[in-house]
Amino acid sequence: MKKGLLLSIAASTMIMAGGDIVPAAPAAEAPAVSTGSFGDALENGTFTANMRLFYMNRSFDIAGTPDAEALTAGGIVKYESGDYHGFKFGFAYYGSHKVGDFFDRTDGIGTSLLQSNGDDIAFLGEAYLQYDVSNTMFKVGRQRLATPLMQDHDLRLLPSTYEAAIVRNKDIQDTMVEVGYVKRYSGFVSKLSGFDDIDNKWGKDGLGYIYIKNKSIENLTVRAQYIKALSDTAVDGTPIDVEDYRYIDLKYNLPFGNKTYFKAQYGGNSYQNADDSTLVGAKIGTSFGMFDVAALYDKISDNSFKAVESGPMYSDWQQGYSNYEASTAVGAQLVVRPLDGLSLKFGYVDVSADEGNVRDDFSEFNFDGKYAINSYSKIRVRYSIKDQTDTSDREDRDDFRIIYYMNF
Repeated sequence: MKKGLLLSIAASTMIMAGGDIVPAAPAAEAPAVSTGSFGDALENGTFTANMRLFYMNRSFDIAGTPDAEALTAGGIVKYESGDYHGFKFGFAYYGSHKVGDFFDRTDGIGTSLLQSNGDDIAFLGEAYLQYDVSNTMFKVGRQRLATPLMQDHDLRLLPSTYEAAIVRNKDIQDTMVEVGYVKRYSGFVSKLSGFDDIDNKWGKDGLGYIYIKNKSIENLTVRAQYIKALSDTAVDGTPIDVEDYRYIDLKYNLPFGNKTYFKAQYGGNSYQNADDSTLVGAKIGTSFGMFDVAALYDKISDNSFKAVESGPMYSDWQQGYSNYEASTAVGAQLVVRPLDGLSLKFGYVDVSADEGNVRDDFSEFNFDGKYAINSYSKIRVRYSIKDQTDTSDREDRDDFRIIYYMNF
């Protein structure tokens, strides 16, 4: 009854919310390098606030397993300085704070909106120094990343953030090359309220990576990333499982239909003491008036496919995979845009685990609705039904979320 009422309220809010929908202003071109004083750089800095109110309830079908539920408010408040001879710096507060008594599963497991013991999340999520010269950017410190295998995973109230040093260059026409070193991060959707080097997973010396994005062929975008653990042991000397992470994908806009495209992906990992993994996938989509449709396929072979954070798989949705075991996935998506500012996405995927695996054997129905109330706020409603097969050792669960965004 409670969930039905919440769904009704959310749907009504999305359709009836007031205010004109104003397109976001286009991003301004990067200013020329300043030759002014440091005081001018401080005065020309900008404050931004990306605030959210987030309700989540994940219910489990097995009797005796309590719901994971939380209502939190917070977001990111950030200051970034103006340019000073090519240098600038930024600081950002990250917070997710419990609202009321909407929290009732032991140790906060399930929502990832709070720390594992149920405490609020509050920490300095970004603190970086950046230097731009010609077509090259250097950035060191706490920062968000945006690569296929290592990104900010912005699925809850807060994104993940990293302690890293990166260099990005665009000297080659239509090509971006980024290399980086990452030692620690704030965990899945910043639920740690701080940073952890998780050396038992990445190795005691952290990770190094290279990421390339190329658009030199008309209508074709290609991305590739390789990540290497710089040590094969943790601090205590125990070996880590995964030695490297590799990935490449492409998107080709086909010269027929309306926004018709084809995507393909390939990835894998090298394991120290087990079979390597392989991922292959494809997705094709097009548009008809207010409707976008797509079909997809993903296949993991031999061992679990691992990304560092936020896997890029076409079939990994709201609840998604558990261990990314060897499996085959097929699915389809439909997006409807009946009004300006309103999009309604529906999807279904069936994941069949290979013989000998028992976790990633499920089907998932997913709904994702977004409505832009005005130029600075929007509401989002997400609902997922995940049904495990009879041979799976995981329980069925429903996942319901309402998020209200305000950006200044």
